[in-house]
Amino acid sequence: MNLPLALLEKAARENRLAHLLLFHGGSALQQREVALRLAQILNCSQLSLEGPCQSCSACRKILSGTHPDLLWLKPLKTTIGIDQVLTWQQKLYLKHYEGNYKVSVIEHAEAMTLPAANALLKVIEEPPERTIIILNAENAEGILPTIQSRAQLVFFSNLSEETWLRGLGEVDQQDADRAFRLSGKNQNLATAILEHGVPSLQDWLETFRTAVEESDFLKLFSLFPIDKNQAVLYLQVMAVQTQAGIQKGTIRPFELLAIGKATEVLRQQVNPRLVIEVLALELFQQGGALCD
Repeated sequence: MNLPLALLEKAARENRLAHLLLFHGGSALQQREVALRLAQILNCSQLSLEGPCQSCSACRKILSGTHPDLLWLKPLKTTIGIDQVLTWQQKLYLKHYEGNYKVSVIEHAEAMTLPAANALLKVIEEPPERTIIILNAENAEGILPTIQSRAQLVFFSNLSEETWLRGLGEVDQQDADRAFRLSGKNQNLATAILEHGVPSLQDWLETFRTAVEESDFLKLFSLFPIDKNQAVLYLQVMAVQTQAGIQKGTIRPFELLAIGKATEVLRQQVNPRLVIEVLALELFQQGGALCD
């Protein structure tokens, strides 16, 4: 069952918070902000019914990311590997430095490899005392079922484009609108598109699309070099465009399956150029054409 945010904060104030929380849906920014607020509630020295004071040493250190009992774990490139989890585990089991609670946030938790997820499972089965682990994920289904079953799920609804834009600060409005459209209104993907650069992403996709439509393998050469993060981003946007084309009846479902397969292979540390070339060849053979 998903827990509403108000009840989540109440449980934190009363020291009844589950030791493992799984945040899913919404945007990474939303999830991060709530994780920080919970860390403040658990450690604030002047906590009131309105929430953390924001002025005590603990609150200020948590907001600045310098609190010694606040731990963050993020993917290296596209995955969280077992070595990362084992190093994190050592820090997690150290004694508390100055906080009432140790709070650890694992961002993009769905990026954990299977060995890493199994290592995490061992930790959550025997968690250190006064420790809260928060898993941030875009989709709960990307988390190992045995971990899901032990977590308290917290669902975040999608932001409106206006709210998403306010959280970004100063950005080019036209680029932001295009990023939001290209992402299929997925705030995390739209943010990644903006960070990459909308024009360069669209140019890359247009070149790939033209090469597929004309079955011209030589046109693919200008798409490289490409790193894994870029390849994952391009495939995600391709998937959004393809889903829209399937709904309109202009694209056949096999193309989405091919893109999904390419994404899965890419996450297994396969060379990104090879993945893109194999995808293009598969679409050549099927006579595919990605929609605009």
